[in-house]
Amino acid sequence: MSLRKASKIKLEANMSSMTDIIFLLLIFFILTSTVVREPVLKVLLPKGVKDVNQVTKPVRMYLNAEGVYAIEKQKNIAFEDLPLVLQSELSKNPTAPVSINADKKVLYEKVMEMVSIANKTGAKVVLALDKESK
Repeated sequence: MSLRKASKIKLEANMSSMTDIIFLLLIFFILTSTVVREPVLKVLLPKGVKDVNQVTKPVRMYLNAEGVYAIEKQKNIAFEDLPLVLQSELSKNPTAPVSINADKKVLYEKVMEMVSIANKTGAKVVLALDKESK
């Protein structure tokens, strides 16, 4: 005697229509993604520069312990003539910075006077310091 039911319900689904729908959705998303050309992130990229910035040689001002001023190779310049000589050196290269070199024994006020002269010409000023020797 058989106790099993004669009719069983089959739980199978036809998957052919499901694969058709998936392929249609895939084709739809591929086509719509290629139509949209707007980038997600707008990035500003740097543009190339044709001229290369060359490092300019600084104009050097000197003051030694004896109080003698010099600019580049011109020595024994009077304090009153410093602005004129500096301006003539800067006329050769207007973008050059001014490097101020002073002896350690020189008063701070004298160095600041040189800085103010260089500032009046409109140049960038750099103080050149020696390393301390121990």
